[in-house]
Order: sequence, then C-alpha cells, then structure tokens
Amino acid sequence: MPKFLIVPALLRLISEGSFFKQVFAWLLRLWTAAAVVAGIWLSIELWRGGGTSSQAIFGQLVFQVALVVALYLVAHLSWVRSQDVAAMPQIAGEVIIPLTRLLLRLGGELYASLIAVASTGGALMIWISAGEARPELAELRVLLPGTGGDPFPAGLAMLLTGLASAALGLLGGYLASELLGLLCAIESNTRQPPRA
Repeated sequence: MPKFLIVPALLRLISEGSFFKQVFAWLLRLWTAAAVVAGIWLSIELWRGGGTSSQAIFGQLVFQVALVVALYLVAHLSWVRSQDVAAMPQIAGEVIIPLTRLLLRLGGELYASLIAVASTGGALMIWISAGEARPELAELRVLLPGTGGDPFPAGLAMLLTGLASAALGLLGGYLASELLGLLCAIESNTRQPPRA
C-alpha cells in the first residue's frame, strides 16, 4: 500500500529547491509571452482612441515607439530573471527566500521600466499633438496624471510624476529585497550558538 501513496513523494518533491526553481523559471517565461500579447493588445487599443490630425497621429506614433521600448524592457527583464531563477544555487533549506528576493527586485524593475517609459512617451505624445492625443486608457490615467488641461503642464506633470514614481518603485523593490535578506541574516545569526 505505501507504494501507491502519492502525497509523500509529492511533499518530497516540493521540499526540494529544484521544483520551485523550475516552476518559477517557467512561470516567468510564460509571463514574458503574456507581456508581449498584452503589449500588442494595448497598442491596438491606443490606436482606436486617438485623434485624426497629423499632429495627433505623429504623437501616437511616438507613444507607440515608447510602448515598444517598454514591452522590450518587460520581456527582456522577465526573461533574464527567469534565467537567474533557473541558475540559482541549490542550498539545502533555502529556496523560497532567495526566490522571493529575486521576484521583489523584478517587481521593482518592471514597475520602474514601465512607468518611466510610459510617462516619457505619454508626455512626448501630449506635447507633439498639442494635447489632442492623450493616453486614454483608464489604466494609464490611474498611474499617471496629465490627461487633462493645457498640453505643456499636463505633459510635464506626466513626465515628472512618472519618473519619480519609477525611481520610488525601483527603490521599493530593491529595499524590500534587502530587508528580507537582512531579516534572514538576523534569523540565521540568532540560531548560531554564542561564541566564547
């Protein structure tokens, strides 16, 4: 009967670091593919709601270039971090914390790259089109101001707020990763017997 029990074998597999490394490396690769599909969808949606003047079309074209750059950054960062996950050293009992630290860094990097490029592209689009073409998606309006008012201050607000948010997002991701590492170092030091 013990030969037919699946749970002990499954628990042993889960407790090994290689299982989590493989699963999360593949999840990040799938995330890369999903980001590409989402970027294509976003590009199509942005063209639907744009203006018709030559300035608006050129502004939208500039924003599309920024969108391609953001999409490249997201895909490349995710792919590189998936390779980092797959290449993580196998240390007994230490799998989830290093993986979580890496994912926290990735979150900060993705947020910073997306917001910095989107805010720069959005500001250029507003300035080039003299305010006729603006990011119309609700998702962008939540993340970045500058969707109303005069073109120059609106674009400037979008650019400065986006760049500041990107810097803070990157700082937050790396800070969370370092704090988790610090907590683990404190925990491992408290386990060691005191030195005589």
